[in-house]
Amino acid sequence: MPAIDVVSDASVVVKWFHSKGEEEVAESRALLEAHKQRSAALSVLDLTAYEVGNALLRGRAKASDRQVAIVLDSLAEICPALQPSREELRLATKLAARHNLTLYDAAYAAVAKSRKATLATLDEQLLDANLGKRPSELTAKLRPLT
Repeated sequence: MPAIDVVSDASVVVKWFHSKGEEEVAESRALLEAHKQRSAALSVLDLTAYEVGNALLRGRAKASDRQVAIVLDSLAEICPALQPSREELRLATKLAARHNLTLYDAAYAAVAKSRKATLATLDEQLLDANLGKRPSELTAKLRPLT
């Protein structure tokens, strides 16, 4: 049984595939390793592929369409993509309004909260609203399986 359930947002997931100029790469990848070792159960949202793909195509990485397609295939194999329920979307709208978040950022928080998981994020607004934890905070609590 995993020690923790984690929903990872795109700010963490992108570090699984790109490191140059990124913060908390080792910690983000440690979460991925914990998932492989079954000391954490990672999930992403269905919208994560779009966000990660866009970040790689248009962000610092300037990845090619072929590279992004490979990343998205890999992401689909790494962990399940959750689709928010109607109730989770309603919660997301409340969180977005209350904390001045985008609806897609609030969706990550709503799904994590609804499913009693921890949101792994590097998004400052989500962190400031106390809706998620930095990967470094989460990995500090994990102990390797022997």
